[in-house]
Amino acid sequence: MKRIVIALALTLTLGLFLGCAKKQKFHQTDLPDPKSYEAHFHEVDSNSDGVVTWEEFITYFPQGELRVFEILDMNKDKVVNHDEWHQFEEAHGSKNHGRTSSGSY
Repeated sequence: MKRIVIALALTLTLGLFLGCAKKQKFHQTDLPDPKSYEAHFHEVDSNSDGVVTWEEFITYFPQGELRVFEILDMNKDKVVNHDEWHQFEEAHGSKNHGRTSSGSY
């Protein structure tokens, strides 16, 4: 019985270790603290056209870096769309993920 308990404990420990070790790295480059880029998409998209341009990004985030914008722009079309924005938030555990300040998507 003691061997079964020890084997079970080791199996669970190994499973937890491997589960934590397999976290997906979303971006291939190092980024500044993502928390400094937390915002609701509609707040950054100042003209409400459904995309964030570099100009809108740098206006909202004066400390913003071009390399961060380029990483956010996953399809390299020179704008960040709503899906790209939320993929970034989800990957970095943002509290803003998915909902606006009014509670809607």
